[in-house]
Amino acid sequence: MELLLDQTFAFTLADVRKNILVPFRVDRDFDHLAICLHYGPKAIRDPEIIMPQIRKCVKTYFPAGYQLTEADMQEYQELFNFVTLSLDKNGEYVGCAHRHPPQQILTISASGSSWGFAPTAASAGDWRAVLHVQAVVVGTVDYHLRIYGMERGEQDAEIPSL
Repeated sequence: MELLLDQTFAFTLADVRKNILVPFRVDRDFDHLAICLHYGPKAIRDPEIIMPQIRKCVKTYFPAGYQLTEADMQEYQELFNFVTLSLDKNGEYVGCAHRHPPQQILTISASGSSWGFAPTAASAGDWRAVLHVQAVVVGTVDYHLRIYGMERGEQDAEIPSL
C-alpha cells in the first residue's frame, strides 16, 4: 500500500458550485486505487439555521406564491452538506461518486471499479480528482481525501481510518 495523496480542505458557502481540481501522479502500476474520503459535519439540524434557508429555496425553486404549511415545515428537520467526487485519468473521465455518505472508500481497477466508475487500470499516469461542492449549509465543511495505490491481495480493511 502506497499513499499517493493526502489532502485536507475547508469548504465554506463561497465554495458552493465550485469544482476543486486535485491532480496527483501515479508513478507505477498498482492492482487498484483506493480513494478514501471523509467530510463533516454532514447534517445540520438547528431550526434557526435551516428554516430561513428552506424558505429561500421555496422562493427560488417553487412556483410563485407557494407557501409552506406547518406540516411542510415539520418535514424538514435537517439540511445536508454535500461534496461529490469525480475522477479523470490522463485527461479521460473515469466516473463519479454522487453519493451522500460522508465517509467512503472507492475502488478503481481494471477488473472492476466502484459503482459510477468505469473499470480502469490503476496504472502510471496523470490522475485528477475533482471535488464538486454541492452544498454547504453553514460554517465550514472539513474534507479529507486520501488516495492509495494498492497491491494485489491488499484489502480496504488495511487502510488507516481518516
